[in-house]
Amino acid sequence: MMEDLIAFLGNVKSNPRLRSFNEDQTKMGIVLPILRRVGWDTENVDEVSPEFSVESRRVDYALRVNNRSVVFVEAKRPGEDLVNHEEQLLDYSFRQAVDISVLTNGITWAFYLPRADGDWKSRRAYTIDIIEQEVTSVASKFFDLLSKKDVESGKAHERAEELRKTKVKEKTIQEALPEAWNRLIEEPDSLLVDLLAETAERIRGYKPEPASVMGFLKQHEAQFLLLPVEEREGPKKPPVAPRPENELPNDKKISQDELIPHIIRVLKKHGGQARKQEVENEIFNTFKGVFSHAWYQEHVSWGVPRWQHNLAWAKERAKKRGLIKWPSDSRRGYWALTEKGRSFD
Repeated sequence: MMEDLIAFLGNVKSNPRLRSFNEDQTKMGIVLPILRRVGWDTENVDEVSPEFSVESRRVDYALRVNNRSVVFVEAKRPGEDLVNHEEQLLDYSFRQAVDISVLTNGITWAFYLPRADGDWKSRRAYTIDIIEQEVTSVASKFFDLLSKKDVESGKAHERAEELRKTKVKEKTIQEALPEAWNRLIEEPDSLLVDLLAETAERIRGYKPEPASVMGFLKQHEAQFLLLPVEEREGPKKPPVAPRPENELPNDKKISQDELIPHIIRVLKKHGGQARKQEVENEIFNTFKGVFSHAWYQEHVSWGVPRWQHNLAWAKERAKKRGLIKWPSDSRRGYWALTEKGRSFD
């Protein structure tokens, strides 16, 4: 069975017509053949139930064991953005107490644990990409997470949970490290100050006073701070940009704290929430005369200009003050006010 699946996946991967498939072709030409090769009887509608009714909706396939739905599979056409469909699938999967949900466009297969803790995004356990990943590895993961034998025994659910926990741990670490670094920059620890002073002494022979080190860190804070994960854009490594010859005078700069009331104003104008880009556009237009200056246009972090970097950090400050919701509590790509933020004057 493994060899048969590997051969099938190889043919899918090399099919020049793959990306032109419609939804029905995806189901008939990719989804059902894979289910069949991992042990499901696709001709038995009591086992692989198509157009399965869930309240007032339907899911493309319900994989059933002993008259109970254990896996929901929702299929879209290749190229379809799966993120747009995950909330609906996971919502009715959760309410039907399904163990595993699968969302696929034929090429990408996203495996979810609907009853896991956290927001919808954190419930994604693993993602298979038939085009990008090695065929043998893909086939092995299909058997691990979707084979009838392992779904029946509960092993598929256990493996998916292990993968999800590993993913959550890695994500937590990746989010914690930039935050830890930023705290050291915003509120320098004496160890950091001493380390910087001692290194400067080894290079030049003179040891700067702690006040000088603190001043240096404060002066270049915008360049040192890393954007939060959810605010990062552009290339994974920030480009090296030349320092503008004429830095903007301090009395012309707009602090991150000064930007907070303007973020609140824009969000209130949009009913309490707005897309990140809408907020950026409106605030840029408000301060266009200042933000157009070369100093504010310089790229300082993750490929974004200084004005956008400072605005993202103003939003972070507002979030920590309880004025703006955390990403897990708001719509993807949106900034949203909390109740405290709505009453902010």
